[in-house]
Amino acid sequence: MSNIIINARQTATGFEIFFRGSKYVVNYPDEIWQGYPQEAKDILFENLVYAETVHLPLTFRKGEIRYNVSPPFFQTQFFQNMVMDLPSCADVDGTYTSELLKEFMNLKMRFKDNDIRFPSYREETRDDSSIVSLSFGKDSLLTWAVCRELGLNPQASYIVEPVLLYEEKHKDVLAKEFQKEFGVELQKIEHTVGHLRDGPRLGVGKTEIGWGLQSTQYAMMLLPIAHKFGAKYVLFGNEQSCGEHYYDREGYVCYPAYDQCHIWTTQIDSITRQMTGGGVRTMSVIEPLNDIAVVYILYKRYPEVAKYHMSCFVETEAGKDTRWCMDCSVCTKMYLLIKASGYDPKMVGLTRNMLTMDMRNYFSLFGGSEVQTYALTGRGRDEQLFGFYLAWKNGDRSPLVEEFEKRFLDEAQGREDELYKTFFGINEAITMPKHINDQAVSIYKEVLSDVP
Repeated sequence: MSNIIINARQTATGFEIFFRGSKYVVNYPDEIWQGYPQEAKDILFENLVYAETVHLPLTFRKGEIRYNVSPPFFQTQFFQNMVMDLPSCADVDGTYTSELLKEFMNLKMRFKDNDIRFPSYREETRDDSSIVSLSFGKDSLLTWAVCRELGLNPQASYIVEPVLLYEEKHKDVLAKEFQKEFGVELQKIEHTVGHLRDGPRLGVGKTEIGWGLQSTQYAMMLLPIAHKFGAKYVLFGNEQSCGEHYYDREGYVCYPAYDQCHIWTTQIDSITRQMTGGGVRTMSVIEPLNDIAVVYILYKRYPEVAKYHMSCFVETEAGKDTRWCMDCSVCTKMYLLIKASGYDPKMVGLTRNMLTMDMRNYFSLFGGSEVQTYALTGRGRDEQLFGFYLAWKNGDRSPLVEEFEKRFLDEAQGREDELYKTFFGINEAITMPKHINDQAVSIYKEVLSDVP
């Protein structure tokens, strides 16, 4: 087959994409999709079909992709999002940015016609209603808790990624307890279209290609849920480090997660506003904070919410029975940050000491290689330095803390003021309206006034 062929159609609960003999779906709860206006559905359908599949020619190294739908209105935004994500894909996959860029720039796209449909639906929204993309990670939990305190009445939604083996199982358990305690039902969107970025399943091996538009897709996917609740805001937990970048071996700027950086969040905000006639905004209320501050504020001010914390992707059998696999770079990072904040990781199910020598390869500070891309940036390395320093100050003497003491304590003490300012400081935000920014920052200043 010389090209990629995508066929898609709307259904009673969402839409279907057909590719190479298989069907992939996006399904909403019945009342949500059926209650969404048809003119809005049509625009959402055309744009999401494209956004969910435009990476496939790069995945399969093909030069052409054909659609049975019209060109998407937001094609130029999707193009920028893809291009800015390609250096990260190349870096993680061990390929070259220049090769991916050449393939993507030379890609031929065919649509059923050249009729670009413009968004025309105007959404009526309420200032006191919002939707949080809730994954039960620290960022989305703090986002939900802060929005509740600000009177934004946050509802919760979760898009099921089929690639993550046991994630849904554990999140269903958390969701039931969360609903019982807070009266908020988790609105789940079935998303087997996520298999289209699963390299092993597609037969091409593990690859980062296809993940780069995730936040953009999610924001658009949440609009029917925002419609149900009259929500003015769609909220993502994009904290300050989401804007970090470095340069790859060819000199291209490389964002570990470009779709989560703050500059791009303003573009996602533009998309959701255009989709709704200005009715729905997209923002992050935790944008001013770095990871350590997020954990500290969540656990100190909102312990009733913090207890639901689950950041692990549980991609392996190690996470079959617990919501943390306790054998990955995410689990080790969260264990360290919780310890650094002065809390016991056991309260959220991290029962294994993850600062032992067998965890050493998950920390870039010690030269570990099994780390998240962010950990390879200067900011990521300093975050670990500061985290170990705070854990040491809090009395932890695990083997890796002892190694830190021997090798890096002098550096941490010499940079103490700088590290506190960097990681517990409150940064300027660009994604929030001023009145929400002022209220959120007031909370953060209050909580961070007595950091350890």
